[in-house]
Amino acid sequence: MKRVFGLSCVAVMLAVVGACGNLFAEESSTIRTDSERAFAQLTSNALDALNQIQRDKDSGTKSIATKFQIAEVQAPAQTTTTTTTTSSDGQTTTQTQTQTTMKPSKLGIKVWFELADGTFVNPTKKEWKPREKFYVHVQAAVPVYVALYQNYPESRPTSRQVYPNEKFTDSFKVLQPGQTTKLPVQFEMDNDMRDETMSMVVVRSDWEGIQNGLTTTATASVTNNNGTAQVSAQVVTTGAGTMKSINDTIVAKKELTVENVKENIEDISDKEAKKITKFVNDAADTAKFQIIGSSTATSTQPNDVCFYMFGSGNIGQWQLTIKK
Repeated sequence: MKRVFGLSCVAVMLAVVGACGNLFAEESSTIRTDSERAFAQLTSNALDALNQIQRDKDSGTKSIATKFQIAEVQAPAQTTTTTTTTSSDGQTTTQTQTQTTMKPSKLGIKVWFELADGTFVNPTKKEWKPREKFYVHVQAAVPVYVALYQNYPESRPTSRQVYPNEKFTDSFKVLQPGQTTKLPVQFEMDNDMRDETMSMVVVRSDWEGIQNGLTTTATASVTNNNGTAQVSAQVVTTGAGTMKSINDTIVAKKELTVENVKENIEDISDKEAKKITKFVNDAADTAKFQIIGSSTATSTQPNDVCFYMFGSGNIGQWQLTIKK
């Protein structure tokens, strides 16, 4: 599958937004190390939680938890403040201060890009060429579902779903903790000079708002796969529509309505649409990712160019604007 995004021979700027705007932060060695450590710990915590569910099943526990008991981690976050002052003699001074803090996180992913020739790239540092092709890789710290969209903020529909896609049956599966997925959608730049916007929605598989959109509830679907506990529940039409509703309400910067949900999910009842509307609106306030980027432009190693994204809630959304 190929999606075409317009791009001339100029740099790409990555703008990351959640419920509010959140610019990409380049890393210092310390914050990069802290991000790697937090991501590894969150992955370990998620695997422990899945294994506990599997042990409960094996022991015949009557009541399986409805949520994974994944211990949150303290992940680094950066806040940049720019102050402009004018002195009495009319001279203007601009100061930029970056502050690093640690914030609790229970949602985490790593993302990196790969060119058609196998080179891994940081899209914020690369100068793109016309017709250049790339893939997106995602590694999750906790079991999540991922959806990818091309956005049209000033028109209707607000977005078009690119992934999951019926041509790729695996795209409806959960991303397991610690495992890397190369999304099968290939993107190709063209000569259209208009900016293009795409985004990714990430949802924890045990989020209450997605359970009716799965083949079965996430915790009930945990199975033993060659000694590793994994989530087997897959996204169905209702779940895909719920994720699109998350994306659309964040892109539009306004609360989701029942009518919006019914546009995204065909033949849904008013009662179910109201439930999804409430779930999404309640979760949207925590959809902003804390993001640590990379100063490396290209590499043969994904960890050199990847960016880390941590969230305090059950859902997250980031947005990529391709500037020409």
